[in-house]
Amino acid sequence: MTRDGGRVRSMGFRVGDRVIHRAFGEGLIVEVRERDGFEVLEIAFADGIRRLTSLYPLEPARGVGRATSAPAVSAASASPAFRLGTEFPNRGKFRIAAGAEELFQRLVAGPYDPARDHEIRLRVERYTLHRGFDRLLCIDRLRDVQKYEHQIQAAITVLRRMRGRALLADEVGLGKTIEAGLILKEYLLRGLVQRALILVPASLVEQWDQELRRKFDLEFAVLKHGTAWWEEPLLLASMDTAKLLRHRDKVAAASFDLVIVDEAHRLKNQKTLAWKFLDRLAPRYLLLLTATPVQNDLHELYNLVQLLRPGLLGTYRAFGREFMRRGDRRMPQNTGRLATLLGETMIRTTRRSTSIRFPKREVTNVLFDLTEAERGIYDDVSRLVRRLVQGNKDSRRGAIKLTLLTLQKEIGSSTFAAVPTLGKLLVRELPGPARTELEELLRRARAIDSNSKYEGIARFVETSREKVVIFTQFRATLEFLARSLRAAGVRTSVFHGALSLREKEEAIAQFRDRSRILVSTEAGGEGRNLQFCHFLVNYDLPWNPMRIEQRIGRLHRLGQTHDVHVFNFSARNTVEAYVLEIVHEKINLFRSVIGDLDMVLGPYAEAGSFDDAVFNVWANARGERDMEREFGKLGAALSVGRKRYDAVEELDRRLLDGLDDGDS
Repeated sequence: MTRDGGRVRSMGFRVGDRVIHRAFGEGLIVEVRERDGFEVLEIAFADGIRRLTSLYPLEPARGVGRATSAPAVSAASASPAFRLGTEFPNRGKFRIAAGAEELFQRLVAGPYDPARDHEIRLRVERYTLHRGFDRLLCIDRLRDVQKYEHQIQAAITVLRRMRGRALLADEVGLGKTIEAGLILKEYLLRGLVQRALILVPASLVEQWDQELRRKFDLEFAVLKHGTAWWEEPLLLASMDTAKLLRHRDKVAAASFDLVIVDEAHRLKNQKTLAWKFLDRLAPRYLLLLTATPVQNDLHELYNLVQLLRPGLLGTYRAFGREFMRRGDRRMPQNTGRLATLLGETMIRTTRRSTSIRFPKREVTNVLFDLTEAERGIYDDVSRLVRRLVQGNKDSRRGAIKLTLLTLQKEIGSSTFAAVPTLGKLLVRELPGPARTELEELLRRARAIDSNSKYEGIARFVETSREKVVIFTQFRATLEFLARSLRAAGVRTSVFHGALSLREKEEAIAQFRDRSRILVSTEAGGEGRNLQFCHFLVNYDLPWNPMRIEQRIGRLHRLGQTHDVHVFNFSARNTVEAYVLEIVHEKINLFRSVIGDLDMVLGPYAEAGSFDDAVFNVWANARGERDMEREFGKLGAALSVGRKRYDAVEELDRRLLDGLDDGDS
C-alpha cells in the first residue's frame, strides 16, 4: 500500500498475474477491482474462479509473471512500531507497503471518538445522500408536533417546486410556524443550510424561541446588544432590532443561507427600511409568513413577491395595469393569470379546505368582591402609587416607575404577591412618615392569609372533575394556590421559570397523567403542549392583551379536540376589571383568534407600551370620572384597530381565496 494525498491505496496486482494461494494452489488473476486500501481479486484456480482480497497473503508463482507486491514480512520480524502490545492475526506472512506503519501506529495510539459521534456522523452522511424532496427526513425527529397533511404538503411544495423561496399565507390558526419549522429543519438535516436567521415582531421573540426548542430541538441565539451574536449560525431577532444601524451591516455580512420573516405584511412597502434591509440580505432561501399579505393595496402583495421572485409579476407599473382594477386598488382583475403566477411562490391553505375541526372558546368572566381587609389594602396601595407618580417627576422614569407598576399588578393578583415589593420599597425609604406608611402596609399584607378569588377555584374543584390550568403572573400567588389546593387534597402540579428543564418536563407529565390542577406562571406556558386539557383560569389578568392571548393559545390551538373553557377572574373596582372590559367588550379577544394582535393594538403594539398606557391612566387619574373617560379612550383606540383587522382579514379572504375561481 502507498499513501497518496492522505488516502491509502493498494497497488501491485494486475490481470494476468499468476499467484500461489496456500489453500487453493496456483491461480491466474482475471479481474482486479480497487477499493480504499486494498483490491478485490477474481482468481481462476484449478477448481474454479474465486473472489479474494489482496489482504490475504498471496505469493507470485515462482518464475512466472512478475513480482506484484512488497516483500513478505513475518509478524516476528516486523518493525517494533508494529508490536505496540497488539499482535496481528496468525496468518503466516503479510506485506507492508509504504505508509502502512504510520497508519498502524495511529490506530494503536488513538485517541478514538465516542461510538455515538460515529453514529451521528453516519446518520448525517445518510441524510446528505437523499437528493430529492419526495419525503421529509425531519418528520421523525420532531417533538410534541401533531403532523397535519396540509403542513407536510406545504413544506414539500416549498422544498421541491419553489426552491425554498415562498410566501406562506395560510389562514390564521393553521400552523404557518410549523410549516416554516419543517422547511428549516429539513434544510439543516440535509446540510443545505448552515446559517439561518429568523426575524419576528419583538412581542413574538420569546414564543418563537420556545417553539423552536421544544418542537424542533433547535437552539437559536437571540440577538442582543453587547453579545457576539453575529458569530452564531442560528439567530433569532426582532426585525426592529436587526435593522438598527449598529446591527444591520453585521447581519448582512453574516451571509445567512435561510431567512424566515414572521408577520411579513410589515414588508408591504418597498420604501421602508425593513424592506430594503431584507432585500439587502439576499439569502438563498427565504420564507415570508403572513395571513394578510394585502391590507390596503394590491401593490403590497407585489412588494412581497418581489422579495421572493424579482420580476415574476413584471414591473411595478405593469403589475398595476394588468392586475389591478381601475378605481379599486384592492381588488384584482385577470385573476386566472394572477393565480397562476402567485402559485409559483405562494401557498395559502384555508380552514374550509381542511378536515380539521376548530374548537370554540367558551368564555366566562367572574367578578369577585374583595374582603374588607383586601379592599382596604388595595385602595391604600393604589393611593400610594398615585401619590408617588403624581408628586415626583422622577418616578415617571426608570426603576421606580417599574417598581410601582409591578406593585400595582401584584396587589391585583394577591396580597402574597405584593409583600416582596413592599419590602423593597421599605428598604429604600428613610425614616419618616413615608416609611411608617410602608411598614403598616407591609404588616397588613402579611396578616392576610387568604384571597377572595380562591373561592372560585374551590367551587370549580368541588363541582368538576376536569383538569384545569391556572395562570398567574406571580410566583407568590402560585405558591399560595398550590399550598391551598394541596391542603384541600387536590393533586396539583406547579410550573414556573425557576424550574430546571427536567423538572419542567416532569411537571407536565405529572399533570397529564396524575394531577388535576396545573398552576403556571407566564414562563410556564410557552411552547408546551397542553391540548390534553381544555379548562383554563386566568387567576390574574395581564394588562397586555398579547399575554392573555398567549395564555389561551397554550390550550386553544391546532390539535385541540374539545371546546376550550376560559374563566377570567377579577375583583371589582380594580385595574384588572377595566382591562377585562376593554379586551372583552372592545376587541372581543377571548371568543376569536386574532392572527395579528399588533394590528389591533396599533401604537401600543411594542412590548410594554400597552401596560404603560394602562398604568398611566390608572396612576394619573384625578378621580373616578377622569379614569373612566381615559380608559374609554384607550378602549376606543383598540376598537378601531379591531375593526381594521377584521376588514383586512375579510379583504384577504375575498382576494386570495377567490383567485382560483377563474378570470373575471
